[in-house]
Amino acid sequence: MEERILDKDEGRGIRLKRTAEGETDAVEDTDASEEEVTLTLPDEEYDEDLVGLTPSQLREELEKREKAKQEAIRECKRLTEEGNAHLAAGDFAAAENSFGQAVVYDGEDPDAALGYFAAVTQNFTVTEPLYTEEHSQELARLTVAHAPLLEKMGGVLRAERDAYRQEEKELRPVVEEKQSVRRAAFAANRNHYTIFTCVFLFLTAIFAVVTAISIDNILRTLSNLPLILSIVFGVLTFLSLTVTAVFGTKLFGAVRLCARNEKENATSGGKRLLFLKERLETLAILFPGDEE
Repeated sequence: MEERILDKDEGRGIRLKRTAEGETDAVEDTDASEEEVTLTLPDEEYDEDLVGLTPSQLREELEKREKAKQEAIRECKRLTEEGNAHLAAGDFAAAENSFGQAVVYDGEDPDAALGYFAAVTQNFTVTEPLYTEEHSQELARLTVAHAPLLEKMGGVLRAERDAYRQEEKELRPVVEEKQSVRRAAFAANRNHYTIFTCVFLFLTAIFAVVTAISIDNILRTLSNLPLILSIVFGVLTFLSLTVTAVFGTKLFGAVRLCARNEKENATSGGKRLLFLKERLETLAILFPGDEE
């Protein structure tokens, strides 16, 4: 492609022109009568779907997106009004369904988001539903509802958070101490069975080798000794293998106990700690800057 250098002092511009070979070339814009077209691109992240579009195609795509956005906003408003009607009638399940659809259309609408949690909490009278996995995820997504939700239920939620923190603080050392005691006992038990399993596995290998050698020498000599040794060490191999299997089973159980002991929900106290942890994680969504 030929290089063109334009004088900075000249008031001429350049425009892009597609050549016959399908390439794009830059030519001087000498026609001052041509209408200047200005495209305003949305201030969004890089969008691969917009790459390679002509100006007209780009304008059409942006207009299509804007139209879809406005339709979503209108549908969100309609569903929000529907949800408010259900709330007024005391039908919280229907209200949650309507508001839930509304926030799918527009998660930034404050009325729809707050209405959703109004339905979930039965007009801000109960907090328990907020802790379910589904509602906790929605709580993290619908950040526009955090401030008004705290205005309605901030006092109750802070009290619950403080109570959960205190219980967790008192319970954790007890659970961890018991877990540590079990860890030591289970580890000793595992090591015990590991040693016996390895010893008898080693003996099984030795007895099997002696048995094989004895069998190999049965036809090489007229003595009955190889036959006797084959029988004796064959029996010893079987017995040793049986004992190895028993200790191997015990070892497998001991390893499982060690692994289970490390799980948070291994005991009733651990399950309670996990419960408190999940509750505090949900509350941390509403109080992100108020962590201990």
